[in-house]
Amino acid sequence: MRDTFVATLLEAAKKDKNIILMTGDLGYGVLDTFEKELPGQFINSGVNEQAMMGMAAGYASTGKRVFVYSIGNFPTLRCLEQIRNDVCLMNNPVVVVSVGAGYAYGSQGYTHHALEDIAVLRALPNMDVIVPADPAETAQLTLSIIASKKPTYLRLGKSGEPTIHTTAPKVSHGTINEVSPGTSGTLIFAGSVGTVAVAAAKELANQGISVAVASMPFVSTIDINYLQEALKKGPVIVIEEHSYRGGVGTAVLEAANAANLKGAIGLIAADQNNLSQIGDQNFLRSANGISVENIIKKFNALKVN
Repeated sequence: MRDTFVATLLEAAKKDKNIILMTGDLGYGVLDTFEKELPGQFINSGVNEQAMMGMAAGYASTGKRVFVYSIGNFPTLRCLEQIRNDVCLMNNPVVVVSVGAGYAYGSQGYTHHALEDIAVLRALPNMDVIVPADPAETAQLTLSIIASKKPTYLRLGKSGEPTIHTTAPKVSHGTINEVSPGTSGTLIFAGSVGTVAVAAAKELANQGISVAVASMPFVSTIDINYLQEALKKGPVIVIEEHSYRGGVGTAVLEAANAANLKGAIGLIAADQNNLSQIGDQNFLRSANGISVENIIKKFNALKVN
């Protein structure tokens, strides 16, 4: 996803001199081409995320569209006060870009596990939270974000994520993109964890159960009509690589409650019971409850009830 994001941003920045990419001394190799081709639109602020975010807000206040790029928790939790006060409260068009969502940097330990970022940033005023599922969504959403002029959080995987969509995804604000249809329920996911959702749908199909699989990249604005129709078919399971607290699943429950929707909604998210775990992304997902087995167990329990 990160390579697709940078390539898409580069092409857009060549046409728009107001686009600026900032980094906190990260992204070597990934950002080199952007820096080489557009040195006047690239800033390496050094390892000072709080100051970098303040700088980004300052540039944005003069009409620049600024993208601030770093790993997981560094451009989010480390400079939360600056995002809140300088970006969101002032409604400055800064895009906070984190790479390595969830357990993507699993081998680096819990300090690099991004599991609370959605909860924190979606609570801020004026902030759009956007979580692409694959490179196809990333490309379209990057262009949409450039045009939006709003404070935005773009949460990306690390690299090498497969393309889940077989047709071009829609990126109208709030759209939920259905990856595959189903008649007995729906698995809604956000981010690269969609591969787990797709695998679970295939296993349920082997059991004679047809479920739809859908990507929900817009966390701040949810398509209530889609959710309502999904609940009519059967249980809706929301799958995310984030803490249970305040994440995508919570956003769906809030939206369903506000709209008085009826039906069964289940959440599959990170348990965060063992903070000392180190391993690759797939291991940490499974070890913390984000697995095909848990999705099937949750779906069948809700279907019976």
